[in-house]
This record gives sequence, C-alpha cells and structure tokens, in this order.
Amino acid sequence: MRRTAAFLALAFLGVAPAVALSGESGTPPGRFEHVHALVFDAAGRALWLGAHTGLYRSEDSGRTWGKVEIPVQGHGPDVMTIAAHPTEANVLYVGTHEAGAMKTSDGGKTWVAVDTGLRGLDVHGLAIDPNVPAKLHALVRETGAGVYRTTDGGHKWVRVDDGPAGETKILVSVNIPTGMGGIFLYAGTGDGLQRNPDCF
Repeated sequence: MRRTAAFLALAFLGVAPAVALSGESGTPPGRFEHVHALVFDAAGRALWLGAHTGLYRSEDSGRTWGKVEIPVQGHGPDVMTIAAHPTEANVLYVGTHEAGAMKTSDGGKTWVAVDTGLRGLDVHGLAIDPNVPAKLHALVRETGAGVYRTTDGGHKWVRVDDGPAGETKILVSVNIPTGMGGIFLYAGTGDGLQRNPDCF
C-alpha cells in the first residue's frame, strides 16, 4: 500500500522521480518524459508506466525500470493509456498516440495490434470493465474521434458515442451500477470530470 501511495503522490504533484533504467548500466538516473499512465498488474507485482518515450515496467516498486518494446511502425510509441486485466496479471492493453491499441497476454513479451474497427489510431483512453474484462472502451482523438466499445477483448471495436467534451486525460470504468444494466465511465478532461453510463 505504501509503494502505491508514494507513486500516486508523486504523480499528483506532477513530479517524475529520478530512476535508473534496468538494462542500461552506466546510464545515470533520468526522468520520464510526459508520464501519462501508471498501473499495477492484477497480482500487484509489476508496475507499468506509460510515457511519451514509451512503455516501462518495474518489478521492485519503481526503484529500477526496464523499457518494454512494442512493435509499432514509424516513431517509438507514445503510450497514452494502460488498462490492466483485473484478474489476469499477464494481460495488459495500451493505447498509443498515432499507433493504435496493443495487447499482451504474456506480461509484455509479445504484443498484437487490437484496433480493428477503430477509425483512428490516436488512442488517449482505455477503460476495462472490472465485471466483464472482455469489454473495454477506448477514446480516440483527432481522426475518427469518439468512444469505441469492444466486447471480445479488442478483436473488434464499434463506435458508440462522440465522447466527452474537452481534451480527455483519463478514462476509467467504475464498478458502480447504473440501474440500466451497466456501469459508469468517468472521464477526466481539460474541462473537468464527466460521467456517463457505459450502456450508451
């Protein structure tokens, strides 16, 4: 609990802690550039960090980090969002700036693109349903902007809404029943916090 609180406090204050990147011996501690996402896996063992410079993983509560390679075309992935499976520690989704959505089922060793049906590849939000993990929502900006839903773990997405007003910083599924057979989605945006039922 203390390790989580420490990192959340740093993130809240906008401070990027100086950390050594594992596998880069002799490299002085550096700072992550534009940290966008931070989550633990379902087992609470691996801490994943998404940044402008890519995806990183720590096995020691953030003391050291290793960069995780994601097979994308063009420039390196600017990781905007991460969604961890609530019960399977090896399953993780990431959304990138201009490279779409990716999924790993083996803790980051291999990745597959999961963006069929997305009309754009600038994925700024991913929210996984804690009750039905095969259901996720993705928020796409710029080309094809809107909220998309998958019910099969990312194999196929369908656009379901225009999305919240303002630039979305984070999208989260919250296990609060709407009374209409779904749960709520919260979006933190440049205009504030917005909520909508996921059954739109």
